[in-house]
Amino acid sequence: MSSINMDAEVISEILLKAASEPEFRKKLIKNPMKILDCYDISSEAKKIVQKSIIDLVQ
Repeated sequence: MSSINMDAEVISEILLKAASEPEFRKKLIKNPMKILDCYDISSEAKKIVQKSIIDLVQ
């Protein structure tokens, strides 16, 4: 599986978890890099998650 597909899968996983688990969502909003560093994804994928989270809270 290519790294782009892996990143897409993990991004989806993170966003679904944020949508369904309020505590995880709070941590992700408060300190996204700390949470995202736990995942083996590219820096571009981390930026996508951060932007998605910002869009969700606005």
